[in-house]
Amino acid sequence: MKAFNLSSLNFLSGLIRHSLALTVTAAVFCTTSGFAEVPATPAPHIARLGKAPDWSLLEPFQETISREEFVYLLRHCYAHAPGDYDDTILIQPDRALILKQSNHPDAGWFELRFKNSNHLSATPPKFWRTPVEMPDLPANSSQPLKGIRIAVDPGHIGGKWVTWDDRHFKVGRDTLSVNEGEMTLKVAKILERDLTLLGAEVILTRPTANPVTTERIETLQDEAVNYLKQRKIVPSSGLIASTAKKMFAISSEIRSRGDLLNDSIQPDLALCLHFNASPATSRRPSFRSPNHLHLLINGCYSKGEIAEDDTRFEMVTRIVQRVYYEELNLSDEISRTMQKETRLPAFHYDGTNGMAVNDNDLVWARNLLANRVFFCPVVFFEPYCMNNREIYGRVQEGEYAGLREIDGIYRKNIYQEYADGITAGLVNYYRKVR
Repeated sequence: MKAFNLSSLNFLSGLIRHSLALTVTAAVFCTTSGFAEVPATPAPHIARLGKAPDWSLLEPFQETISREEFVYLLRHCYAHAPGDYDDTILIQPDRALILKQSNHPDAGWFELRFKNSNHLSATPPKFWRTPVEMPDLPANSSQPLKGIRIAVDPGHIGGKWVTWDDRHFKVGRDTLSVNEGEMTLKVAKILERDLTLLGAEVILTRPTANPVTTERIETLQDEAVNYLKQRKIVPSSGLIASTAKKMFAISSEIRSRGDLLNDSIQPDLALCLHFNASPATSRRPSFRSPNHLHLLINGCYSKGEIAEDDTRFEMVTRIVQRVYYEELNLSDEISRTMQKETRLPAFHYDGTNGMAVNDNDLVWARNLLANRVFFCPVVFFEPYCMNNREIYGRVQEGEYAGLREIDGIYRKNIYQEYADGITAGLVNYYRKVR
């Protein structure tokens, strides 16, 4: 083997140095020219069919809420536990720092400046009105709801769509099927009639059995795959199908109603109508013994929910709009008339996905899509357990007029009873506060 002499070694060393210099120069050139590979910014961490939030929409709320009130609402109602927001919301003496993208801290923080205690209280921008912002109610008025704009949201969907959201069942061969989406629409139409007679302007988010969204399960396949991948779940065919079904019947449907409500209807309050059901132990429908009532306001966000960028934005929007007070006052009053009409005991949460916010055991805070994306006070109803034998029997009776004897008690039909409980509560509330 021929040995290198000293001049050869010097030449090789120079060649290596020259090559390294070219490599560094090329890397710098690629970086400054925009050709260098850089780590991709992760997609925003959002809820099903959510949108990356525009944090600038919170700018009008600068200096409209004090630090004390912001922290009180966050801890008392909205966060399930204080530590659940520590990674995404930092409370400073004069501002709250809110992480814009939980999986990409480099996106920065939105700074929400608190109101100075020396300043007069500012009114945050919103489309809904509190009772004190409404015209006074004349004494002994026969229309105590005059001028109030109310959105009534019949939960779920009906007709040929009823099998798409799994809120239907039938026990026995010669009985009527219990279809929640059709039952809520019956209550909604009674409310539309009765509340209008009392002076309210009433708009239904879903006036027919048909869905509001134009999406369908087959159009949401790609969205389902992307959602599963984002959460590091292998998108099997079964999971894709079930996720797309939920996206249609829950996410897309409720978000479409939210767009309609927030952009067009813009009510002073929204009434979300549902019927409850006890968890089934098998796929074969059967009667269950529990039967109860509760009302929900928005709150009790888990750590995982607060980590979702759009959910965190929506939660903060509700806090700075101070929706909590009106929701709680309305729910507190209506719950009492609902219980008087329905004669149902209160349902109690175990503290995981619902929490108490006052001493009324009929009212609970829970984070649901509808009471989160409807940007006004929302009263969310969960009376009657549809798979209770008595309630199933009352559904079979239909919308009869007057009273019928049921288990030794003369009762209105279940839909009128439901609506009357709400109507009486609204009348009591607005007579007191207007």
